[in-house]
Amino acid sequence: MRKTTLVIFMLGLLVACDKMQTLSEAAQVERTIRQEVKRDVTGLTALTQAADETEYDGFAWRRGETIQIRQRQNGELTLLKDVQAPEIIATAVKHNIPSFSVVRYQQGWLVVFRTYVSSHCQVVYAYAYHGKLDNTPQCSDAVFAEQANGKCQSPINDEWQVFKEWFFAESLVAEGNPVCAAKVAQGWQAPLQNIN
Repeated sequence: MRKTTLVIFMLGLLVACDKMQTLSEAAQVERTIRQEVKRDVTGLTALTQAADETEYDGFAWRRGETIQIRQRQNGELTLLKDVQAPEIIATAVKHNIPSFSVVRYQQGWLVVFRTYVSSHCQVVYAYAYHGKLDNTPQCSDAVFAEQANGKCQSPINDEWQVFKEWFFAESLVAEGNPVCAAKVAQGWQAPLQNIN
């Protein structure tokens, strides 16, 4: 009787495991961003508030290294020399943040997280965003499927969003990716880059 019960239990586990699906890379990235923000919302909020009190537009730092500070000039983030931001580093140290990259975007700050390739042949830049994003649609698979290039958001809480920006990955067409080739046949292309 015990063996029969054990066999039935094991079969039930196998069926349940077979029905479980692993998360897509997109879902894993979004889950990671949400978890990181929820885990340290106080520290990340303090970091973006400290950045907001400066005149600069971007910061990147890793413990033990010199901070990189950028300012937007002619639409491009330019690395500055001989500038300091001790308040940013002090905030990171106070909140146990060993490294960060934050960039001013619209009326808030992007905290850089991950990049991945979507199932629709798009390079997706996924961030946590501290602030409000007006005129930015909610993320869904339909939004990605309809637009070669675009932006979307998904709220984490009242102050933080998952923000995604994507571009059609034309470079994968040359590598023979059939999904990308089908998208080209539909007229998809990456946005034209201005060469100055």
